[in-house]
Amino acid sequence: MKRIWLVLLFGLLPSGLLAQGVNVLPRYIIDYPIAYSLPRASFDVTMRVFPGGGVLSSIDVGMNDRLMFGVSFGGINIIGEGDIVWQPFAGANFRYRLLTETFTLPALAIGFDSQGHGAYNEEARRFERKSTGFFIVASKNYDVMTRLSFHVGTNYSLETADGDRSINLFTGADLGITPELSLLGEYDFALNDNADNSLGSGKGYLNFGLRYNIKNVVYFEFYLIDLLRNKYESFQRVVKLTYFEFF
Repeated sequence: MKRIWLVLLFGLLPSGLLAQGVNVLPRYIIDYPIAYSLPRASFDVTMRVFPGGGVLSSIDVGMNDRLMFGVSFGGINIIGEGDIVWQPFAGANFRYRLLTETFTLPALAIGFDSQGHGAYNEEARRFERKSTGFFIVASKNYDVMTRLSFHVGTNYSLETADGDRSINLFTGADLGITPELSLLGEYDFALNDNADNSLGSGKGYLNFGLRYNIKNVVYFEFYLIDLLRNKYESFQRVVKLTYFEFF
């Protein structure tokens, strides 16, 4: 069962190259959610490859034009050698858009996501970068180049074994250079990861990335994680593939 996400991903990706697809708004900046959701009766399957031989796969489903939910699972040493170390539980997420974007007002969404990033630390009972937990986020689009979007939100993670129960802030933007290529930027203030027993050093996480879509069905993304070296000795390089389709 733990390998089902990888099997589904590799099984579905080839058919996506032949599908027509539609141009849907992204659901994440890089690590953090934005105020848009999957269209009704659609789904996406993702695979994210990160340092340490790590792989994280997920499936998200759009129930209607406002509500989506999903599950995720992963581990480290999946690529490479040595014993595979799976995360101890599957991640779960849901998102509901409270407000639809208008000319003057941003879109607004609330939700929950228990999936963190990086390896899971059993002793500390947390991921290297904490899961989002409960969140509220606002997003606004502008007609700059193909699209310029700004996002700002706040979240409360349930990974509090380190004693840091602070409410966190995050913000980001994505700029469509062409209909296929977008630039991504994200800053996690990490206010919930700067206590004495926390993994962060108080600088926050600054992430950048590129997103390229193929026929609006397969999305390839490349990220540079933690450019401020808040936790890691050097920034990390991460690759993500997403396949989108309607039922």
